[in-house]
Amino acid sequence: MTICIEKRFFNLNRLLLLPFGLWPGKKTKFTLLQGTLLCSFLMSSIAFLLSRLFIAECSFDFVVRIFSSTTFYVMLAIPSISFWINRRNIKYLLDQVQYIYDRLKDRNEIAIYDKYGYIAKHITIIVTVLLACGLCFSFVILYWPYVLDAVMPKNESYALRTMEIVTKYFKVSEKYYVLVLVHLNMACSVGLITLIATGTMMMSYFKHACGMFEIASYRIEQAMAIELLHIFDMKNEIIIYRKIICAVDIHRKAMEFAKCFVTSIEGSFFVLVITTVLCMSFNLFRVFQIELPMEKMEEVLLHLLSVMLILLIMFLANNTGQEIIDHSNNVYVITYNISWYLAPIRIQKLILFLLQRSNKIFTLSIGGLFTISLECFATLVSASMSYFTFMYSMQ
Repeated sequence: MTICIEKRFFNLNRLLLLPFGLWPGKKTKFTLLQGTLLCSFLMSSIAFLLSRLFIAECSFDFVVRIFSSTTFYVMLAIPSISFWINRRNIKYLLDQVQYIYDRLKDRNEIAIYDKYGYIAKHITIIVTVLLACGLCFSFVILYWPYVLDAVMPKNESYALRTMEIVTKYFKVSEKYYVLVLVHLNMACSVGLITLIATGTMMMSYFKHACGMFEIASYRIEQAMAIELLHIFDMKNEIIIYRKIICAVDIHRKAMEFAKCFVTSIEGSFFVLVITTVLCMSFNLFRVFQIELPMEKMEEVLLHLLSVMLILLIMFLANNTGQEIIDHSNNVYVITYNISWYLAPIRIQKLILFLLQRSNKIFTLSIGGLFTISLECFATLVSASMSYFTFMYSMQ
């Protein structure tokens, strides 16, 4: 009986992406319309924010304020647009995950593959629940004053404070502030949903690649099992050769899978990395730029939440890349630690080739400049702090 990977591990991602036409399934005119409307809606929020620079009177404080918001919305829009453009490649990779699963026959190998699939699924569920709670909380904070105005009216409107923040922050007329608030809030909500859905699906792909590397390690261990080496004959030699070939095959597929995925999104994610660094710098600078922060606690919290979200996204993405590096290196460690010295010379030479190949560190790079790893996370945070320090010293 064939198990459908899509239903087993990606059903929540499918549920989140399908309404926006981003799920890499069958392409129809309706899904194209959905994707076009989504991208247009997200781009409209960015266009509105940038338009304020040409309509309103600009000051350094206002420019920083607008760019801190604009870069955040750009960060939300890039994954959705990239997913929409590269939906064929995303579908191909999903088919590859299914193809590799279908070819597994050993129960232990299936268990390894399932383990990483379930880890990714559980992370997706946790992040989605946190997102749902955060969106509900934000809706309550934003729209509760209007509910109070309807239920418990008084001389001074409860929503007056919200109106003052929106009109001053974006320099819009008071009669349009509700439209601006709803537009930006909906764009942010949709962007966060698609960001979480696409981000967790990409992370699931990397988790499955980690599973492939672990299966390669398992196959090498099984190939050089003690019982095969102690009773060595032609039959056992053929078994060892076959197991090593299978290990090399899935190791190669794991590297090709990860490389293919990164190559398909390399351009857009290079822009995303730069945008997240700038967004974090602008929002940090804006926090320290606000005078009387206790009186503008809503704005301070908004920028701090943006910084925390960026840090979380950067950490999860780079930690996943670090796991790929560690699992690839683990194949080398396993190959080195097996009882290769008990095998005949022919097999020892074959193991030597495996060691030489595995000794080359397998990494995933974006644009040839950023290697996805925890070291890259530290570098990006350091760069953000450097830009923030530079802007703070120049004000």
